[in-house]
Amino acid sequence: VSELVLSGGTRRRMHATVSPKCLRAERQGCLRNLRDTSRRFCHVRAVVQTSTPPQTYLVDESGRNPLDSPEEMPLLGKRILITAPRQYAHKLASRLMNAGARTLWVPGVTISTLTPGSAAQAEFDTSLRLLMQPGHGVTHIAFTSKNGIYAVLQRLGELQGGGVQGAVEVLRGCGASLCALGADGEVLLGAGLPLHVSPQEASTQGLVRELVSRGEAAGARVLCPVPEVAGGLDEPPVVPRFLAALSAAGAHALRVPAYATTPGCTASQAVAERGLLERGELDAIAFSSTAEAQGLAAVFGGPAALAAAVSRHGITLAAHGPYTAAGAASVLGVPVPVVSANFGSFNGLVAALEAHFTRK
Repeated sequence: VSELVLSGGTRRRMHATVSPKCLRAERQGCLRNLRDTSRRFCHVRAVVQTSTPPQTYLVDESGRNPLDSPEEMPLLGKRILITAPRQYAHKLASRLMNAGARTLWVPGVTISTLTPGSAAQAEFDTSLRLLMQPGHGVTHIAFTSKNGIYAVLQRLGELQGGGVQGAVEVLRGCGASLCALGADGEVLLGAGLPLHVSPQEASTQGLVRELVSRGEAAGARVLCPVPEVAGGLDEPPVVPRFLAALSAAGAHALRVPAYATTPGCTASQAVAERGLLERGELDAIAFSSTAEAQGLAAVFGGPAALAAAVSRHGITLAAHGPYTAAGAASVLGVPVPVVSANFGSFNGLVAALEAHFTRK
């Protein structure tokens, strides 16, 4: 196995001689150290198959062959409009572009800090100060998004006075189990915090089931930093259903606003993209949350107008997970046929779109 890595502008080649036995054991971690080292660099990895005769193919950091032919890229040239906020949009866009798609961005929502001096921020501050007190009683902190993690680290650091490191020290010492969904847990780990609970299904309902299966739900006091939805958007059902499921499992859910979710742009800022929609020059629209469907509908003439254009031109609707698919379908009144089965990261959404356009 050979690794070609780029470090500080200098190319280096790392070699490892691997026996057939080791190759068979790779999935069990025989080469994990080599792979983990290479992931720190921008790299192209050579993967050796165990078939006879041996074949070698290249994969990039996303697991895709950088030399794929056009016939192997079902998204090549497809115009796919994404609606994620900026914190996520660049990640989804890069994966789609690497798959050959031509992405357009109309943010359905904007994610930002709470308004200073607002009632929501006062409520948030009270809950964070509670964590700094002995005997606070909070057993779990359930993060439903990366934005919730960022918001807690930032504001807790401001209140504690020690910045992010001060916030990390508070969370380490508060005794609460930290819960996160899918790839969101990497933010906790990257900050030097433990990740106590990460459900197999990267969803809020999956988290509740995980807590129940561990015997940690009944009697728990779960702090839930969630968005404050404002600016004319209706709160999607995900958070209310999450809180209700926690209560049904015997937990006491402590809801607290941690950041703001508001409309992402105005109609005047999306005139060009609306023209593409109305002329049928989009191949797909990809949602990563229900609120994004609301925001996009608002700038594209309302849910009925958006749904009519989608139906008239056969534009594919896609969603990051079944809960987003159900929510977007409810907003628009039309089905969302492409749904990622693996929604721990955006790779699942890209894979679902590729499978759809392969069949189409």
